[in-house]
Amino acid sequence: MRTNLPKEQMSAEDTVHSYKSLSDVERAFRSLKTVDLHVRPIFQERVRAHIFLCMLAYCVERHMREAWRELM
Repeated sequence: MRTNLPKEQMSAEDTVHSYKSLSDVERAFRSLKTVDLHVRPIFQERVRAHIFLCMLAYCVERHMREAWRELM
């Protein structure tokens, strides 16, 4: 794998970990667009805000899982 980041900024292990975590992000987007929310191009401010909050919640959950990985 290659990245355009310098080695000091991202190690080879971090690069592989980031690549493997893409499947989690893809699964979350697929879930948002199909099974759970059926998100379509709707341009109402409340819908945009709801989708933003869902994505924010996903980001918080992902960061918490990473931070608490050793505890779980």
